[in-house]
Amino acid sequence: MRKSIFPEISVSTIALSTYFISVRIAVMKIHISESPNKIRGRKRDESRTESILQAAIGLLLEVGFDKFKVQDVAIRAGAGTGAIYRRWPKKETLIAEAIKVMPQTKVELTDDPIADLRVLVRYKCSNTFEKPDLVPGLIAAMRADKCIEEAVKEGFSIKHFRSAIARIIGDDHPQLDLLTELTPAMTLFRASFTPELIETEKMTDEIMAMILAFSGKNAL
Repeated sequence: MRKSIFPEISVSTIALSTYFISVRIAVMKIHISESPNKIRGRKRDESRTESILQAAIGLLLEVGFDKFKVQDVAIRAGAGTGAIYRRWPKKETLIAEAIKVMPQTKVELTDDPIADLRVLVRYKCSNTFEKPDLVPGLIAAMRADKCIEEAVKEGFSIKHFRSAIARIIGDDHPQLDLLTELTPAMTLFRASFTPELIETEKMTDEIMAMILAFSGKNAL
């Protein structure tokens, strides 16, 4: 009878080997559970996250929501699109977070409240007329995505307008809230629904005259 080329292995040897293998697998599972970060990859670079968000904010304010592209954000931030999608699974989630961290309008106050308000109104008129599609695009984005809608409603504020107007007509004026809302509303309406070209200075004069009419003061 031909002799086997394999050495004889006892049952006890097989059992012992199986035991050591099972022990090693158990130890590996413990290491994996104790070191999840090592298994999942490199630690996220928070500075890269910040640069991507700032690039997204800049792009939103420049081109609006309709023309917003993740590829353009990547170019501005000096990052790959893969790095962006690892943080935000889709474009809409990136836009929503960019809106949440978008800085509020800061007003430099002087001892002349009328001049301060005029600067604020002129800036609003100029910005709205130069980018008439920005707000309509935002409204469309809000209707299409719940996260964007929640981010806008959570972060939207016109307190800077209210404070500036209150310095002129008084914080307890009964028409303060109405005048606060009319200022951005009028600029949006003129920019979006009127066919003629809007002049920033003329529109600023009209809004200032309306507000000052409630204070008894004359526009400068």
